[in-house]
Amino acid sequence: MTEKILVKDLQKQDPGSAVVDLYEFEYAKNTWAYFAVGLEADLSTIQMRDYSNNSQINTYVAAPVQAKGFEHQASGTYPNPSFTIANATSVFSGAVGTTDYDSLVGNRVIRRTTLKKYLYGEASATNPPTEYPRQVFYIDRIKTRTKISVEFSLRVPFELEGIKIPYRQVVVNRCPWEYQGASDHLSEYQKAKSGCTWRIDSTYEARHLYTENGATTYKVYVNQDDEYIVPSSLTFGNWTSEAGANTLSLDTYWYTQTTASRAAANGTVSSQTVNNYWQVATQGTKTALGTPTDTNENFKRVRTYATYSHGTEYFIYSDDKKNDYVTFTDNVASSATYNKTLMWKAKKASINVAPTYSTYWERGDICGKSLTSCGMRFGFTPINTGNTSTTGKTEFSTNVVIPFGGFPAAKDFG
Repeated sequence: MTEKILVKDLQKQDPGSAVVDLYEFEYAKNTWAYFAVGLEADLSTIQMRDYSNNSQINTYVAAPVQAKGFEHQASGTYPNPSFTIANATSVFSGAVGTTDYDSLVGNRVIRRTTLKKYLYGEASATNPPTEYPRQVFYIDRIKTRTKISVEFSLRVPFELEGIKIPYRQVVVNRCPWEYQGASDHLSEYQKAKSGCTWRIDSTYEARHLYTENGATTYKVYVNQDDEYIVPSSLTFGNWTSEAGANTLSLDTYWYTQTTASRAAANGTVSSQTVNNYWQVATQGTKTALGTPTDTNENFKRVRTYATYSHGTEYFIYSDDKKNDYVTFTDNVASSATYNKTLMWKAKKASINVAPTYSTYWERGDICGKSLTSCGMRFGFTPINTGNTSTTGKTEFSTNVVIPFGGFPAAKDFG
């Protein structure tokens, strides 16, 4: 109905308003940044009703965007447009929260087109919004990148010519499989949708460590940021009290302290002293290694977990990466064989709310979809071979073959 209104406008000699292109840029799953070429002299923002949720009003930031190649031809291939945005190190990176633009490959870019008079707040605005059919594309690669701009090459979600079913999309430097989608606890028809064989309970038989007595099965937990999650019962050295001349052994654990805002189950927020946990990645003296930080390659951050306890309060923090991790056995099946112990991360502070998919909890063991994510799991090398704990060396084995071929593409540098 709203598209017909636009058709009538275009049939007039003067549609009475300028054509407006709006761009919605997905920088995390279902999380969007909104851009538009500046329409007003003062480069003020403009607004438009959301396509799916008409009650939601999206604000589009005026940005130096150049997008071309969207034209459809009567025959031939689908368009492969490009999306260029200038001032990439401030306006764009601030909106998407990163300068690692390779991590955006595989995400969606949506182009919406309407007339200025149909924008939210204008006299002719409608609900649902009046606009042309929107165009959805996926980021295929970084075409060019300079100090002042970044250009993304886009592709349509599907190409019909020569396609064979079943079909798997190849995305540069990203794993296309559903994490744990072919875990051996699943039935055969469920496994068919994925190639990732990592077990849903995160147990792993390290075959690259086979001895005459066979291989030990380990528990290996890794979060979405490619950080090992280790038991809170481990002994962590106090970084502050360690003498600067003392040599720190490789793969040993330490903690530093900072303050953070913490939310409790009753809704109160307070400033708390929290521990940051680290593993030594380079042997050396404390003075030579420097202070543990996320940018210091001599250390790798780890997270800690405990077994879920009914009656214990679990907290969340202003930096959600510090939220509590727990393991929990579901006990939903009559046979213990089918009851799985899973890793969970707090989403909302709680007491007496058992972990499950809810507003309070989310899975803590999530794949980052990178080669490092695979290496930390399938190349896991325990500190003590034969010990079933979740503690591994900072350097994983690179001799292990990823069992499902999850990375058929290579990073593009052209």
